[in-house]
This record gives sequence, C-alpha cells and structure tokens, in this order.
Amino acid sequence: MLNKKNILWYSFISVTGWLFAAYLMFMHLDSDRAFINDKITVNAYNIVSQSLQDKKSDQEIIEQIQFWFKNGWTAQTGSVTTICNNDRQKFKKILSDSAIVTICRLHI
Repeated sequence: MLNKKNILWYSFISVTGWLFAAYLMFMHLDSDRAFINDKITVNAYNIVSQSLQDKKSDQEIIEQIQFWFKNGWTAQTGSVTTICNNDRQKFKKILSDSAIVTICRLHI
C-alpha cells in the first residue's frame, strides 16, 4: 500500500507533467500562429512592393492604392487587405505609420 506522502508526491509529479505539457502546447500554437501570419503576408507584400516600386512618397503610394481599390485590381487589393489583417508591420519597409493607417482604412 502507498502511504499519504507517496500519493501526494506522485500526484504532484502527475499534475506538474500535465501543466508542463499544456505550457508546451500553447507555446507551440503561438509559434505556429506567428509563423503562419508571416508566411501569409510574404507573397502579399511582394505583390504590393513590386507594384509600388516606382512610387517614392507616401502620398503617391496612397493615391496608387486608392486607384487599385477604385478600379477593382484584385491581386493588389487582396494583398493590401491580407497585409492589413495579418501583419501591418510589413508595410513599415515602404511606408510611414500614418500612411499605413490610411491604407488599411481604404480596404474597409
């Protein structure tokens, strides 16, 4: 028979193992979510940045994106929407913070 001390010890080890497994699972899910968001936006960023490579100022870029939305250019507008919904930080390579806010409001 097991005494109370051993039962408590084994229970503690069991609960600790379950808690550690839950921690590892949530950390893995968080890492996967970040990886997926990064991969989702890579192609979208490439489409947008290539389409805007001749535009230099924030105003020119905003006008070009407004043109895309007005005329229904789905590859570009879909890419802008994907970046706005998943990882706006990608736009920081080519735009200022205020321009990012303006652009992401256009897709609504």
